[in-house]
Amino acid sequence: MSYSLYLCRFVGGQPAPMDEPAIRDVLAPVTVGGMPPTGLPDSWELQAGDGGGSEVYGDALGLTFNRFSTGQILDRVAELARRTGAAVLPLGCPAILTSDADRRHLPESLRAEAVVVAPEALTGLAVQLLISPQPEPRRRPALPSFPYHPNPVATGSVTPYDGPCACCGQERGWVYTGPVYATDAPDSGICPHCIAFGTAAERWDATFTEGVEGAVPPDVLTTILRRTPGFLARRSPTWLTHCGDGAEFLGSLDKDGRPTAYLFRCRVCATSLSSADST
Repeated sequence: MSYSLYLCRFVGGQPAPMDEPAIRDVLAPVTVGGMPPTGLPDSWELQAGDGGGSEVYGDALGLTFNRFSTGQILDRVAELARRTGAAVLPLGCPAILTSDADRRHLPESLRAEAVVVAPEALTGLAVQLLISPQPEPRRRPALPSFPYHPNPVATGSVTPYDGPCACCGQERGWVYTGPVYATDAPDSGICPHCIAFGTAAERWDATFTEGVEGAVPPDVLTTILRRTPGFLARRSPTWLTHCGDGAEFLGSLDKDGRPTAYLFRCRVCATSLSSADST
């Protein structure tokens, strides 16, 4: 990181000395060349076991950490703040306190925006997240219902995707990753909505499973072949049936990282079914 941050204890709006033995205890184990027998150096370098480092300037009235790394270095900063009651002052960010009672001791310009983190929660990671907050994960829309493939995300046939669909052109938040059987259809980029609504099948006369094993009504056959996400297999995948209906696809059975069978369940009697894979 190219950030700088300051560690300073305030009383009545003015800097007050931090506990020097605490500074030595916390920083000495990661100080390059070790601490002098007494006092603090005018400036020194830190090097942590995870490879992170920082330059340090100052004294008990305030320490500056330049070019600091996240990880164990920030853990040391957080520990020092907990032990001395100092405020962590990241450059360009609100002050971080361990007690709301300390807010009144800050310079007035820092009080309103100061963030309070309980001592037991003030870790290096907490400081890092306050300095560089992580973006909120995107809330993706619900998938269409697929009665014969109830959880295509878990099986790997549908994955998150932030681009436009190759069929409808909309950003649906998801993309189909299984096989497409058609002459002119794209190999990838179709959203699951265009499969569920039959749009992709109609546009390219496509199916998403090569065959269905067993006799089922024509509407079931159409739903499985043209409106249900298929699944990747080393050989041509076949959809299993039972009790006169298509079965639910549940996923692959792995052995040593290689699929060996494809698991289904009857929608009528809940019998477990499988089709063997072959190399």
